[in-house]
Amino acid sequence: MRFQEHYSFPFTVFNVIQRREMLLHANLKVKCTNFDSFAADFAMVSPIAVSNVSNRIAKGDHNFAFTPGEKKVRALLKQVNLVMRHAPGLSAPQVIMRNEMRGFMIEQGLPSFYVTVNPADVYNPIVKFLAGSEIDVENLLSTDVPDYWLQSVQIAKNPALGVKFFNIFMEAFIRTLLGSGHKNLKLEGGVLGVVKAHYGCVEAQGHGEGEE
Repeated sequence: MRFQEHYSFPFTVFNVIQRREMLLHANLKVKCTNFDSFAADFAMVSPIAVSNVSNRIAKGDHNFAFTPGEKKVRALLKQVNLVMRHAPGLSAPQVIMRNEMRGFMIEQGLPSFYVTVNPADVYNPIVKFLAGSEIDVENLLSTDVPDYWLQSVQIAKNPALGVKFFNIFMEAFIRTLLGSGHKNLKLEGGVLGVVKAHYGCVEAQGHGEGEE
């Protein structure tokens, strides 16, 4: 709770996590047919040429190859593909989810239902409860219904409240309405019948709250 309302701390932490994941899970991929020639050329490239090229690319200079060594680095870059996994904020997780969904459809068949869930966090009293208000969620009064503007300001100041609410809401939806989940599988099913499998992807709405 200490840093949740800080204006820059969450972005700094995210940047640190992203850099760490990129360093741990970044790999370079080269075509098998080009590997021997690529390895030989790479062994002949000087570290100075690589450093000069990387510095110019970082500055946005597209004319970064001047010497023969730098031109060789540029040629090698065209043969290399960056493979990334588990790094937040990049496109690699989207590719992973796409492949998982394809595997799901091969195993389970095509989906029977497509459902989009948009939790209204700016109106939900659970957010007020998570923010520290004393609310009996089992016996809500009219005064417990949050004011739209005040709750919008609260979530903007502390986005972690919106994230917690979204997780609680979606877990309840999957467990209670769908009757699914690893630990809470209902043999009689939920509102859509017995759910053999489900797959969810989370994206941000226009105001920043998640939707699945």
